[in-house]
Amino acid sequence: MATKSFNNITTLSVIITFMAVVLGLIGVVISEIYPGFIILFLLMLIAIGSKWYAKKNSDKHNNFQGNYYTILTVLNLLIILVTLWMTFVITHDRILQDS
Repeated sequence: MATKSFNNITTLSVIITFMAVVLGLIGVVISEIYPGFIILFLLMLIAIGSKWYAKKNSDKHNNFQGNYYTILTVLNLLIILVTLWMTFVITHDRILQDS
């Protein structure tokens, strides 16, 4: 059985990275491809993959579940942090053109 915090954090991670990728895709169509978009896309795949992996292994015993829930929760928290940071940097670089 998945923990409530794991489900909430993973869902939030998937939503944030998906929105960043969609907005990045719009930016790629308007201007040009930039390396940050590729990183955001990979982060989205990791977030979706962790949700899929947890769903796949939900029938294992509790010790095993606790280990990967903790690791994947921390990983998804880091993905949220990196996505927000990259969104801020890309916004200032591409839209506001600050230096």
